[in-house]
Amino acid sequence: MPLITSNAGELELLDKLLKDPLTTNEDYVLKLFQNDYTPDQTTVEASLTEANFTNYAAVTLTRSGWSDAVTVSNKAESSYATQSWTCGTTGNSVYGYYVTGSTSGTVLWAERFAATRTLVSSDVLNLQPKFTLNSEN
Repeated sequence: MPLITSNAGELELLDKLLKDPLTTNEDYVLKLFQNDYTPDQTTVEASLTEANFTNYAAVTLTRSGWSDAVTVSNKAESSYATQSWTCGTTGNSVYGYYVTGSTSGTVLWAERFAATRTLVSSDVLNLQPKFTLNSEN
């Protein structure tokens, strides 16, 4: 029988996971990857080649910047403000993003975009980090 989490439990767990202070208050780092890779459960940072287009920089996502968890379509969801990168003179093909612990360097989650974004000078890539939790049943 699968583990079932109530909707209220999902909200509480998501707030504790992303937003509420812990004994070790590790922020998160949002990064873009430029290699043609499909993340899976075994993904580590060495699996991903971080983007390096002109003006690119990884973005620290502080714990306090996450929204309070809400229920959307029976799933707990928390989001962060939209992050933007404007490509300078040298571009990249960007396949997706990943989030690591700021001190641990552990890949916490990663997502490949539905379509590769080929960035050239003056292109803007916008990304709103979100995290959802849902029980299997």
